[in-house]
Amino acid sequence: MKTQWAVEPDLDWADHFVKYGYAVVEKLIDEEFIAQSLAEVRALVGSDLPFEQWHKDNVPSLHGSKIEALNKVYEQPGVRAVIDRMFGAPERFSNDSYGTLFMTLHDAAAQPVRRTKGHIDFVNKPIPALGRGFVTQIALLDREPFGGNITIWPSTHRLVQQAVINDAEWRFPANWDDIPQGEPFEFVAEAGDALLFHHLVAHGGNPNCTRMPRLNLHCQCWQDEWLAEIDPEAPNLSPWQRSLALNGYHAIHENEQAMRQADLDRRRELSVA
Repeated sequence: MKTQWAVEPDLDWADHFVKYGYAVVEKLIDEEFIAQSLAEVRALVGSDLPFEQWHKDNVPSLHGSKIEALNKVYEQPGVRAVIDRMFGAPERFSNDSYGTLFMTLHDAAAQPVRRTKGHIDFVNKPIPALGRGFVTQIALLDREPFGGNITIWPSTHRLVQQAVINDAEWRFPANWDDIPQGEPFEFVAEAGDALLFHHLVAHGGNPNCTRMPRLNLHCQCWQDEWLAEIDPEAPNLSPWQRSLALNGYHAIHENEQAMRQADLDRRRELSVA
């Protein structure tokens, strides 16, 4: 059963993203693309078992893997329409964007509980107050509550950004207790539904207590330009820009693109060592 996703159901989805740091767009990809993606996952896993018979002991996890479908998801008309609206113009989308498969298999020992606190994807490193884009997760299978779904803590993107603006040395997880998180939203999707979320919103996955695996395409949605400042009074801000302007005018403390490249270089060195 699908849950009500909106804090304010009457808000347009893009306005909901701005205010709460996430939104859901239903049926963003078509059934043909879903079937192709699932067939590719099956081939990589090497299993003809029905999905409801997959579990962590009989199917290898491909969590975090890149699959061919992810190179084509950005060509889906619905996906590009959403990205273009979020960035305000089609030419702003960056072809550097990439995706991975998020896969959570049934765990018989898991308890049907949700996490009480989320995380952000910047661990013990400088946190970009403005960044380059957002994330979308697109469900390939119908989901149930407590099915390993991602959860979101609404409006925490504004709180995290304000903390980073106030103190460039603010870090996750050392300073995470500064962020009150409240009640989370669990993304209980039908196949084809997409969750869009802000790069600074608190989020987290949960154990899968249901027979059906969670199979989501986890897609980075980036624009070419790295913002150096944000001004809420500027004309014609896109929804993505407006989601970064909730704390007023801000100019970045340091070059966020250089920060990102330095982190990639560091991780590359560690993987080689």
